[in-house]
Amino acid sequence: MYNLIFTIIILIIIINYLNKTPALMTNYSIDIFKIEAKYSKIYHKIKMQHLFDKYPGGNDGLIFGYICPGAMKTLEYLNKSDGNKKDKLLVDKIKKLTDLQFFIEIIVIYGKYVKDRELYLKLNKELSKNGCQLSKIITKNISTFFSELSTKISKNIPDDFYHIRHNTLICSNNKKLALERIELLKSMYKNKKEKFSNMNKCLGRRDGVSGCRDCCQEFKSNYGQCVRNCMNY
Repeated sequence: MYNLIFTIIILIIIINYLNKTPALMTNYSIDIFKIEAKYSKIYHKIKMQHLFDKYPGGNDGLIFGYICPGAMKTLEYLNKSDGNKKDKLLVDKIKKLTDLQFFIEIIVIYGKYVKDRELYLKLNKELSKNGCQLSKIITKNISTFFSELSTKISKNIPDDFYHIRHNTLICSNNKKLALERIELLKSMYKNKKEKFSNMNKCLGRRDGVSGCRDCCQEFKSNYGQCVRNCMNY
């Protein structure tokens, strides 16, 4: 009798926990812009060292656009597009969440390059546990915003999958994948001309068919790296 009562109590506790979890997640998702507002106040403090020789300029409106040239191209395109009022609001939301995702990526993936070590340690403590979950929420929201843009704008977006790739990187916990991404960024922003950076001519050739593979054929000794760089662009 007592065992039966104990079992029922345990089942009630488990059911209550499972019922609360989706509610928490929904609330977490709703508050994503509050999280963005919190962290955006310290974006200006995030400086990188020993990673790039130079930083790219652009008209994308992103703080951390250098993390992904594909995102820079996309936001530059969206900024220049002649959209309606709703489109402009959506673009603003995409910008904010894109920077938030890249901010998380910097802390999770490129942490050792953050100049302010005290600030990094504080942020890493906060984001190392929930960075992936936040990135998933961001990815879902950005995908939704892209789908809500007017057709005349959405049909020509250069890269509306960048946030999905970066979510994979943030959540993968794959050191090899992270290292490849770091090497890609280093090669792209080098001041010195190196044979490795010559492969940059293939960046942006990804067309969903064989664009990257076709372009990288001439780099036989670095073919695999060239294709990976092109696919991750």
